[in-house]
Amino acid sequence: MRLEDLGYLSIGSQMRRVYEKLQFEGDSIYKNMGIPFKSSWFPIYYVLSQTNRALTVMELTENISYSRITVKNVIRELEKAGYVDILPNPTDNRSKLIQLTAKGKGMEPELQSIWRLFHKHLENLFGKDDFLHQLIEINHKLNTTSLKKEIIKEYTHYIVRNAKETEFERIGELLVEVYSALSGFPKKEEQPQYYEMLRNVGKLTENKNVELLAAVSEQGNIGGAVVYFNDMKDYGSGGTATQEKNACGFRLLGVDAKTRGLGIGKMLTEYCVEKGKKSNAETMVIHTTKSMKTAWKMYERLGFKRAQDLDFMQGNLPVFGFRLQLK
Repeated sequence: MRLEDLGYLSIGSQMRRVYEKLQFEGDSIYKNMGIPFKSSWFPIYYVLSQTNRALTVMELTENISYSRITVKNVIRELEKAGYVDILPNPTDNRSKLIQLTAKGKGMEPELQSIWRLFHKHLENLFGKDDFLHQLIEINHKLNTTSLKKEIIKEYTHYIVRNAKETEFERIGELLVEVYSALSGFPKKEEQPQYYEMLRNVGKLTENKNVELLAAVSEQGNIGGAVVYFNDMKDYGSGGTATQEKNACGFRLLGVDAKTRGLGIGKMLTEYCVEKGKKSNAETMVIHTTKSMKTAWKMYERLGFKRAQDLDFMQGNLPVFGFRLQLK
């Protein structure tokens, strides 16, 4: 089977072939003309030649969309060739400034003449507009859409269901891992009872009004979990939340760090909201902390409103209440 027969599965290899052929041709042309220059230097050299000031590595990276390590490696090669100087940055001692040397600037007229010929022949090879516009659009899509997340999400296909008793221990471990890793959240030694409750979260289901929900993949992996309360009297938090009437709620939502970005937190939240809407409850109550900024924003996007009367202190940690009108 030829590579071409693989269709879009061969796109990366095909593009690499094109890149390597163009780079080989370019290097051969520079060498044949006696010009000590490499095709891989072009983007950085060109940006520096068109700028009237020295640039940082970050600025070069943003201009040409190369990785920082690639930019740094090319800069070292250009410095070795005598084409750039690497200078201290007077406004930021953590970064350096890159600028063309007199030797580097002296190369520009000759290089520009060659680049005009490159442009002419590449235009003849690829066409004037279509290919370049498509390539720009593809780059934009790859920068704004995570191919990795979309494929993993579709492959794993997480669903939310009631956790099985055999999964309780793993879910407890997951919640301990998630909460202990939160910046600004109390650690195990500060609130050992809280972490003991997380570790044994399955015990909460001994109350028939409490459900432990898990997001489980087709492969049987647990990506996240949450505890749902059909009646707020069983909620078990501080403050006045347990006195809420005609209300349901959820607590202890946690998503495995390895599955972040797959929408599992939102999936669990929406599942709870749908359960609430199908119940007799009129409102849903939840809590979060400033350590959980991503969750906080998600709750607000889903319609939850701050409820200061539900706020309380968990030791030294401020905990903030939210309500969602279900009916």
